[in-house]
Amino acid sequence: MAYSKRSQTEDSHWIGYTDIFASSLLILILVTVVSAVNNASNQKPPLITLTETQSFRFGTGSHNLSQQFKQELERKLDKITEDILKYNIDTIEVIGHTDGQPTPGGSNLDFELIQNNDTIASFNSTNFQAGSNMDLGLLRALAVASFLKEQLSSRSVDVPYITPYSAGSLIDIDGGFNPAMNLSDSTRRRIEIRFTRSQS
Repeated sequence: MAYSKRSQTEDSHWIGYTDIFASSLLILILVTVVSAVNNASNQKPPLITLTETQSFRFGTGSHNLSQQFKQELERKLDKITEDILKYNIDTIEVIGHTDGQPTPGGSNLDFELIQNNDTIASFNSTNFQAGSNMDLGLLRALAVASFLKEQLSSRSVDVPYITPYSAGSLIDIDGGFNPAMNLSDSTRRRIEIRFTRSQS
């Protein structure tokens, strides 16, 4: 009889230990899952750089997208769409970078840009004339932003804001402030596409 009582007591201790172990394991799994979700939501979205070596080339002094440029950008749309959804993106920034080769001529951007309330949606590259590398970088960014907006809309991807910027010839490939020499330099000419979100 004494043996039976001791056996039951030992069994109840083991049941208590297994309950504690199971609960601890469940808590550990829950913490791991919450941590993974938190890390995924706080990950920094990737930067996409479109360079001349990848066939993203503009003509000298031009901001028109060639057919080859459009085709190469279309090949990246699956990845762009995936990143927009994965990182909950609500703004795409398109930044135009140029080399330091001077761009002669007068600019009409101050007059033409102000006349369009939605320049990206109605961007017509023939209306604009660049008078500097800053102008040229902006026009190139506008051309890419307009094409992106059109393509993403056709895929029913909801991106409220696509914002074009120009860095002209001021920022080097590593992202540092480093004005370019007044020379043709294909390593400086590029478009950067950055994804941001206003809410975490």
